[in-house]
Amino acid sequence: MPEEKKDELVHLTIDDIPVAVPPGTLVWAAAREAGIEVPIYCYHPKMPPLGACRMCFVEIEKMPKPPQTACTTPVSEGMIVHTKTEKVLKARRGTLEFLLINHPLDCPICDKGGECDLQDFTLRHGPGGTRFDQPKRHYQKPIPVSDRVMLDRERCILCQRCTRFSSEISMDNGLVMISRGYKMEVGTAPDHAFDSIFSGNTVEICPVGALTATAYRFKARPWELKHIPSVCNNCSVGCNVRVDVRVDKIMRNMSRQNDAIDDGWLCDRGRWGFEYVNSPQRLRTPMIRRDGQLVAAAWEQAFYTIALRLSEITKKYGASAIGGIGSTRTTNEDAYLFQKLLRQVIGTPHVDHHHGYFPGLRDSMTGKPWMMTNSIAEIEQASHIVLIAADPYQRQPILDLRIKKAMKGGAKIYVVNVNETELDRFAVQKITLPQQGAGAVAKILLSTVVRQEEMKAPDEALRAKLLQEDALIRGHEEMLGSEVTAQLRELAHEIAEARGAIILYDEMATLEAGCEDLAADLQALAVVTGNIDRPGAGVGPLFEDANSLGARDMGLLPDALPGYNPAEDAGMTYAEMLSSLQLKALYVMGANPARHVEKLPDSLKLLIVQDIMLTETAQQADIVLPAVTFAEKDGSMTNIDHHVQAIRQALRPLPGAKADWEIFVEIARHMGIKWNYASSKEILREIAEENPFYAGLDWEELGAQGVRTQEQEVARA
Repeated sequence: MPEEKKDELVHLTIDDIPVAVPPGTLVWAAAREAGIEVPIYCYHPKMPPLGACRMCFVEIEKMPKPPQTACTTPVSEGMIVHTKTEKVLKARRGTLEFLLINHPLDCPICDKGGECDLQDFTLRHGPGGTRFDQPKRHYQKPIPVSDRVMLDRERCILCQRCTRFSSEISMDNGLVMISRGYKMEVGTAPDHAFDSIFSGNTVEICPVGALTATAYRFKARPWELKHIPSVCNNCSVGCNVRVDVRVDKIMRNMSRQNDAIDDGWLCDRGRWGFEYVNSPQRLRTPMIRRDGQLVAAAWEQAFYTIALRLSEITKKYGASAIGGIGSTRTTNEDAYLFQKLLRQVIGTPHVDHHHGYFPGLRDSMTGKPWMMTNSIAEIEQASHIVLIAADPYQRQPILDLRIKKAMKGGAKIYVVNVNETELDRFAVQKITLPQQGAGAVAKILLSTVVRQEEMKAPDEALRAKLLQEDALIRGHEEMLGSEVTAQLRELAHEIAEARGAIILYDEMATLEAGCEDLAADLQALAVVTGNIDRPGAGVGPLFEDANSLGARDMGLLPDALPGYNPAEDAGMTYAEMLSSLQLKALYVMGANPARHVEKLPDSLKLLIVQDIMLTETAQQADIVLPAVTFAEKDGSMTNIDHHVQAIRQALRPLPGAKADWEIFVEIARHMGIKWNYASSKEILREIAEENPFYAGLDWEELGAQGVRTQEQEVARA
């Protein structure tokens, strides 16, 4: 229950139990606070009340026409509620008897069997038999409503959760109610496909087995599964998931509600994008290239060969002839130890990963590292949300739902993009840009506000700098055109006058030509308009992968150590390493740089690749080391708004593969350095001691839903 002042709470009694809850709380939620079960079908805490199923009946004293529905009735001071009177129990029995008229008794083969609300509530609240002896209704069974979701219409109890999710939450109207009366059923609108990226949520919130997932259908029973709390590894939002495992195989991912991050939802990529963990193509043994072919080798042989070859290259060319490219999808502990191996054991400054371009380690105006200054949850408090070269629906899907939720609360959405995006139809304004125009957009927005006579946070140095760039600004205006420029000028005034504006841009947009100052200009825009360091306002990049921000924090940067402490000697960047003729050895962990270049440098005499699959880069490697996935190890990851969250081991490691950090410990040992790390928890403890952003963190503190460290630690840094 949210913290409230005592005099702001509403006091009532439910089944003789005193309860105090905030104003506006529904009777159903108040009963839950008291530990009293009121059965529900149509109601869902994240959607507006409907009162359609008539299952949540309660009796409220002094209210007319009892019983009342607990999911639509708000509490009031002094209210007295009864959930177990004979009138209530009879009404529930009647509702369940009605729902079971046509519901098939196929629990033994239904995927929902064992976790079905209809099954459970019938046992606890239903009648012992039925008065109906007519044949049940039958439909074609099942029908696909999408490639991933199947519908068994005879099981549907018309609770409308799925259709209301489509209209209220994802707002794509993928599923709708068809027909009326006894012919009513769930389906898709004419000439519309159920192609939502959030379709799996309808399967999870279905209280019966009407909607089932093709990926899980007939694969396992709920009581056979082991449930492990974890975090999605497929984008930078870091949604909380429950990994359901059977015999060391992931069977499904379910949502694990964390209102600060995912609001209880998952996108389909997060729900079903775990096939690579179960893939038979996983690497299971080290490989060493002999006579042009990669052949299997023992781990000890691989470690010995790596240590020998690296020592030879160091002796002949120097340690600076060796580079390392890290991953944005491995844990913080793996990233930290990778850069430590390269810098302290091998002795090279060349460490980086694939990321956007940010001028300097910290923004010159704020002194803060490049990350979102607001939290994900604060998006709901914004009055204006400005998306520049960003498409959350495709890249960070759950942010799309958060932005739509903010819009329902009154926020205005502005989309500035070259391409069409899913949010265009909800935007107050869509500004369509020419190719590579995002950098010019930032310049025009910033120049507009700094020229205003009154600014909430004036910066004279910035004003003088931009006034000197008049010719450059005019060039940007000509490139964008007069119409787009006028739209951007108006948008700049909206941002300046906003109660709270959040400005978000895609990290990878900073790599486009002309976007070298994109991050700095948008950060400056937020500062001079006062849209920073207050609720409902902020600015920042939408990072690409699950641990993109964590990789930066851990020092996978050529010019920064962990915690953004400047490196004494700056090394080569990611792009420079992929084109340099000076490098003789390249160590790649969990990345696939061959996707970004036509070919790797011919000068390389040693290519070490550590990964879970034989990627394009691994196919060119001299030594390949098999690593484990996020599901097979403990660790932590840092999401887009600096929530540090625990990754917990769900599966036993694939035989023959090792955790990344374990590999680094062995390589260091073979190179004469003994590290005494026995677990990733010990590495996290060292990170917390050395990195101010992670100060005080330990494994136990991460808990079930992680810790957001940005505000306190940025201030400390």
